[in-house]
Amino acid sequence: MSLLLGVQALAITEHHLNHASHLEYPAVVRVYYKQPAELQPLVDDFDVWHINQAQKFATIQLNDASELQLLLQQNLPTKVDLMLMNQYQNDLLRIKQAEKSGAGIPGFACYSTVSETFQKIQQLETEQPNLVDLIDIGDSWEKIQNGEQGDDLRVIKITNENIKADKPILFMASSIHAREYATAELNTRFAQYLVNNYGIDADVTWILDNHEIHLSLITNPDGRKQAQTGILWRKNTNNDYCSNSNSRGVDLNRNYPFKWGIGGSENECSDVFYGLNQASEPEVASQMDYLRQIFEDNRGPGDDDAAADDATGIFIDIHSFGQLMLWPWGYTNGVSPNDNQLQAIGKRTAFINNYFPQPVNQLVITGGGSIDAVYGELGVASLAFELGTSFFQDCETFETQIWPDNLKALIYLARVTSAPYQQPLGPDVDSLRVIPNVITAGTNVEISGLADDDRYNQSNTNQAFQTVTAVHAALNEFPSDSQNQQTLAASDGAYDAAQEAFSGQLDTQNLNTGKNTVFVQASDGQYEGAVFARFIDVIEPSQVAQLSGVVRDALSGAPIAGALLSVNQSEALSAADGNYNQYVQAGTSTLQVRAEDYAGFSQAGLSLVAGEQLQLDIELQPFCEIFADDVEGGNVGWQADAPWAISTDQSNSPTRAWTDSPGSEYDNQINISLTSPTINIAGANSLQVSYMNICDTEAGYDYGIFEVQYDEGAWQEISRCDNQNSWQAANNQLNPPVNAIDFRLRFRLDTDVTVTRDGWHIDDVSVKASGPVCGQFIDDVIFANGFN
Repeated sequence: MSLLLGVQALAITEHHLNHASHLEYPAVVRVYYKQPAELQPLVDDFDVWHINQAQKFATIQLNDASELQLLLQQNLPTKVDLMLMNQYQNDLLRIKQAEKSGAGIPGFACYSTVSETFQKIQQLETEQPNLVDLIDIGDSWEKIQNGEQGDDLRVIKITNENIKADKPILFMASSIHAREYATAELNTRFAQYLVNNYGIDADVTWILDNHEIHLSLITNPDGRKQAQTGILWRKNTNNDYCSNSNSRGVDLNRNYPFKWGIGGSENECSDVFYGLNQASEPEVASQMDYLRQIFEDNRGPGDDDAAADDATGIFIDIHSFGQLMLWPWGYTNGVSPNDNQLQAIGKRTAFINNYFPQPVNQLVITGGGSIDAVYGELGVASLAFELGTSFFQDCETFETQIWPDNLKALIYLARVTSAPYQQPLGPDVDSLRVIPNVITAGTNVEISGLADDDRYNQSNTNQAFQTVTAVHAALNEFPSDSQNQQTLAASDGAYDAAQEAFSGQLDTQNLNTGKNTVFVQASDGQYEGAVFARFIDVIEPSQVAQLSGVVRDALSGAPIAGALLSVNQSEALSAADGNYNQYVQAGTSTLQVRAEDYAGFSQAGLSLVAGEQLQLDIELQPFCEIFADDVEGGNVGWQADAPWAISTDQSNSPTRAWTDSPGSEYDNQINISLTSPTINIAGANSLQVSYMNICDTEAGYDYGIFEVQYDEGAWQEISRCDNQNSWQAANNQLNPPVNAIDFRLRFRLDTDVTVTRDGWHIDDVSVKASGPVCGQFIDDVIFANGFN
């Protein structure tokens, strides 16, 4: 009988497992607890995948019948987790049945194998030797024992080698636990992104000029090779322990030399076996030796000794799964002496990737962990990521969510590496714009953006924030180092809130020809926030092309002010009379134009010749609102599956909104929809759908799914949300099929078998269209008001 069929049959005949139960292994079970203290024996002896604190159960992998018997001795209700068993079985079948054709792990083509990963970083070093250096820090267990069957332990160091300085260091480890596919790929792509965007992206460029990024992409290569075959392999492959079995080896994240032996198991066949001694495994010993070389010791020997506020450097350990941001301590229920600062950097990072922030000890108590060790021994600010929702994460989720969301988070951490205990307590800068950015010397440029001291994920206790007091800009040096820094003004006239829009002009009279950098940094009076940057290219007109024209409304012919024109990294705004003029690097390029309340415009294949001017007038199609509902006037024709209803539980403006579960949390195993009335879109070239929403669902398992339908055809998923407990705007640009007539929206809540939350709240829904439909819409409004 297959694993899948065996589990299904068991789930039907037995609710809770007992000593007579028979499973096929590996098996995944849920263990239910009442008090957190009941979890500790589980954490010490078993491979705990996930702890659901809301529903009070732990998900555990069992490798054999003896582990089941040991687990049942805890006298806690235990049953098979059918959902995860099915998921793992499907993942395994995908790997086993996939043909190895081309790159990637069979069945999971987005993830590089061990050899492919090392080939990629070798290629980076070959192509960019001034940015990339590969460092051999030791040998894996297999290489020490069996030579070529193992691997070197390699770190890729990325920095501008031509700038010699004592640079702060961001060190990131991944694939410590072999089966966690997404972790090494995220780290590898981060390396590629940094190298490929040096000199193109201003933030990447200043980071690599001033900081060093050290990445251990595959910390456990021996175990990873086993996991690539579809085995849920966690440990290294040290055959001295639990010899000649798939349970051999040591859990490397219980083997670090700090509070070793607190938590974890002395059973060498356990997936959480911590080894015979701390740092006994070459993978851990080599990494710690390297970390001691590159980081200064910033913390005293006592458990209550804090790292200095001005300590530099960050250590990151990337794991999966759970969508969590974690920080020390893990070995004790107490808080670390830098708890507020570590919480700040954890919550700031969690704001960016929308993960749940918490110290490790709110999950488990365990010693010998990586982030405890690096912070505990060296005082380096340390965090752990728990990516996604699965060990063998599907590629679609990785590509559309994990990679883009966490790239932004990693860039942020690279940004604050010089002051991790201070800058996360200060304001961030969002929506930074420097226009125009390709200029002749002496042209003033406009700087604008939003300074925000409360960019924290405030789930799980609040992080204190303050009022923004100033924003400073400087050219070609950090504002804090500059004698010529310029203060930018608050757009509303005064810095008196935690969020402040700002703007100002910079005089570029003394800039040299070539790339220059504008640095911007905000302050709350106590802490300077992170540094943000944009490039300004100072050019000679004869060396670049010139693009000019007028931007007009396609229906009325009126000029459009403030349209943003972007071409070949050059950005400019149209003036009050609609005229624009911008310098552009020569070549064949695509022009994109955006303006508020207008559909975007794109012109491909522009041939731009140095020293010549191209005249291009642009017409933008205005958006007109063809459907709006602020929910205050009752149901205007929505079809609502029970219990969807209008409620005053929460609203964006002013008092009412739709919700899937008025007055309570949503139920398990439901698929219920809120569907709009039919909207006429005849003559619409493009659509813009916006709404405000709270999407407070279980991360990674329960989703709010936004869908659209054209002419009663198939529903098309546009986006999905989860784990969002504050009001946020959703904006979607859509291109309807040619000659489409009818259009509908659908908000669908889809939940799994456990864990409930407050649910999905929808308010202020708007549909705007561009094209001939707007001309007809305007005519209808005019005649309705008695004009002819």
